[in-house]
Amino acid sequence: MPLSPKTRLGTYEIVGPLGAGGMGEVYRAKDLRLGRDVAVKVLPQTVASSPDRLARFEREARTVAGLNHPNIVTLHSVEDEEGIRFLTMELVEGQTLSNLVTPGGLPLSRVLELSIPLTDALAAAHERGVIHRDLKPGNVMVTREGRVKVLDFGLAKTPEEEEEPRRLEVSQPHEAPLEATTFSPLSGAGQVLGTLPYMAPEQLRGEPVDARSDLFAVGIILYELATGRRPFNGETPAEVSSAILLDPPAPPTRLRPDLPPEFERVVLRCLEKNPRQRAESALFVSNDLRGLRRVLERGEAETPVPEKTASIAVLPFVNRSASVDDEYFSDGLTDELLGTLAKIGGLHVAARTSSFQFKGTKDDIATIGRKLKVATLLEGSVRKSGNRVRISVQLVKVSDGFHVWSETYDRTLDDIFAVQDDIAQSVVKELRATLLGREADSDASGQAKAEVARAAKGRSSDPEAHRLYLMGRYLVDRWTREDVAKSIDHLKEALTRDPRFAVAWAELSRAYAAEAGCGWVPVAEGNARARAAAERALMLEPDLEDGHVRLGWIRMTYDWDWRGAETTLARAFELAPGDERVIHMSAVLARNLGNLDEAIALNRRALERDPLSSASYLNLGLNLFAADRHAEAEAAFRDALEFAPEGTVAHASLSLALLAQGRHEESLAEALREPEESLRLYALSIVHATAGRPGDADAALREFVEKHAENAATQIAEAHAVRGDADAAFEWLERAFAQRDGGLTEMMASPHFRPLHGDPRWGAFLKRMGFGT
Repeated sequence: MPLSPKTRLGTYEIVGPLGAGGMGEVYRAKDLRLGRDVAVKVLPQTVASSPDRLARFEREARTVAGLNHPNIVTLHSVEDEEGIRFLTMELVEGQTLSNLVTPGGLPLSRVLELSIPLTDALAAAHERGVIHRDLKPGNVMVTREGRVKVLDFGLAKTPEEEEEPRRLEVSQPHEAPLEATTFSPLSGAGQVLGTLPYMAPEQLRGEPVDARSDLFAVGIILYELATGRRPFNGETPAEVSSAILLDPPAPPTRLRPDLPPEFERVVLRCLEKNPRQRAESALFVSNDLRGLRRVLERGEAETPVPEKTASIAVLPFVNRSASVDDEYFSDGLTDELLGTLAKIGGLHVAARTSSFQFKGTKDDIATIGRKLKVATLLEGSVRKSGNRVRISVQLVKVSDGFHVWSETYDRTLDDIFAVQDDIAQSVVKELRATLLGREADSDASGQAKAEVARAAKGRSSDPEAHRLYLMGRYLVDRWTREDVAKSIDHLKEALTRDPRFAVAWAELSRAYAAEAGCGWVPVAEGNARARAAAERALMLEPDLEDGHVRLGWIRMTYDWDWRGAETTLARAFELAPGDERVIHMSAVLARNLGNLDEAIALNRRALERDPLSSASYLNLGLNLFAADRHAEAEAAFRDALEFAPEGTVAHASLSLALLAQGRHEESLAEALREPEESLRLYALSIVHATAGRPGDADAALREFVEKHAENAATQIAEAHAVRGDADAAFEWLERAFAQRDGGLTEMMASPHFRPLHGDPRWGAFLKRMGFGT
């Protein structure tokens, strides 16, 4: 008999029904002891009285309890209250994949977003010898936060299970969430277990099943998500069964020609009738899908660049001056043009990091355009001699190499600003005329001129101050102690010549913050200087997005003023929504505040403009890792290392992502590859402790403390938290607080601090940090 609301089962109060599965009725309930909502799955009396079915119920509990994975529903407990057998599980709220199926199919990016975590969950289950056997869209939930959760392992086969009676569930197309399970016999020879439209041929024939049977269901789900229809259909169960057993599926590209052949290959491999010819494993499928997503994100798929998008990359101008020391000037002009164009509404401008990947290379125009996902390229050269400068530029269409516009300017340095504005105005006007079909009339010229003038605000009219600013900007990008100090000297000299040079004040703030962040000057002193410079920039030019970016960074990393940081970065975002620096910093703030889905979405938005940036992939990986999406984080960290093999942070981060997947030896190898000593010792102290090597863990932590107590207190606290030493962890958190350690800004998102979350000191410390206020 169904349970009515307010019914009590021990410490649980029934709220209402959610549905029914193959092995029980499911209810929403309130855990009165812990004050949380849970899902309660009750075994019907007809099943509880059957030793066979009772054994299955208890096996389900053991099965689910052993599957500790972020994409598999979490089992809380198994209970017996006055003869009623039930288990309590994580309450997963959202909608099933059934409700997401759309006529014509979902965008491929969305299909991959849903299917990769699904296959990751299966890979984890299969690794433990657990086969789902009833995988279907109705058993896959997408939470309100966007996380995929595989439900109902009630029909799962475990390693110790003997073959037993099999049942068939006949469902209607697009079943409702948690639809009640029904059974019907197939023949006198036995019964088949599962849901008919998603069953593998061997299941229908009553033959033994293995992990490859789940992959057949995966293929059907992928097909349905991508095309909006199932590959095997019929008016009756007999017709559906016949189609599964005998009919080849129509190739997905026949229904949807825009699907890439790589995706079709993955789907059809899953749908092979013969299990031996099917995809090798869920892990293989997951890796194939993840690889396809990387290809699509980088723009390397064999698809043309969309001509109707006003998109451009500014390639590094070639220095043709007699002295190589004038490279700062050619790079600086590139940066300024890129920055101006990025502020023009309606233009998609590839970020500096990605554009500068092609400095000094001989890649052809088509390759560069495809990798940067743009329809046009602006390239040029600079020849500087004394006070004279020649700048040659050309705007080129990626699709055919056609020169849309070109010009050569022979001017003095006094005219450099007019030249820059002229180039930017011409580019904007030509892009809109050539790519968007707008008339290149006087109104268009006037509009472009006005937009460029607004975008170029905050600069100096003094050529020498401008030269010093370009030199300072060039040096701070090298990010060494000596170069940053020289950068500060150049910027201060520029500001002595022109105290109203707002852009230079913002750049000086960045240089001061770099000194403080790297520990080259006292933290309080460096941040005070950085704040004063940023505020001076905004006093001179209130709508200078660089000033808001710099002030937002200080408020976030040093002041721990979360509302102030949000307000400042929101203004920067409003002024320059296409600037990847603003997007990146907004993602960092979202992660620090625990809004991981928002952070990941912002990371992906940044990658659209900066597809070749190691730092962009690294930050995406950090957010995915914080969200327990470890396999995806691993892929992002590997991408970061592909673009910067010798870069810091990525090896240590990859090590921890591998560790979270139980791959201890691989994790250790990556930790040892980390070039930055403090990060290497940080990773090693956690890897050894988690892998059960206490002696090595103690040695790594001891060296970590001896060498880096002054600049890594938060990370030392993390290492102690992982070891279960809460008292030591809080001692180091207090030390980090006293040092104003910037690492504390990320403490809420750090998985390594989770062992402390139940400690009352944790909430008190978060309050002192200003979180949640």
